[in-house]
Amino acid sequence: MKYIELYTGNDNKSHFKEVESTHGSNEPLGCYSLPYAVQSMFFREFNAGAHFDWHTAPRPQYIIYLEGEVEVETSSGEKCIFKAGDILFANDLSGEGHRTKTLSVGRSIVITAA
Repeated sequence: MKYIELYTGNDNKSHFKEVESTHGSNEPLGCYSLPYAVQSMFFREFNAGAHFDWHTAPRPQYIIYLEGEVEVETSSGEKCIFKAGDILFANDLSGEGHRTKTLSVGRSIVITAA
């Protein structure tokens, strides 16, 4: 399974990279990754048209999109639209950060990393 990591590069700008989760085991209900240490979980609902100007992630957090679409723009100029089924690991804790725009009504689960 893959997810997108948003991170701060050596240039102090945020960037995207695709990450493959590490395979753990094959079980009767499917293929499991190795476990990820997490701290807390939040349910989030959002409306269309919200803009959050340049900011960094408040903490390392996985965002699992359930419904809707969100556009994230990195300070390096990359843009990515996240929609149902996509996973973003927001980990740009320093630097110039990113900005976010909600394109439609939606829901997501935010899981903070330990």
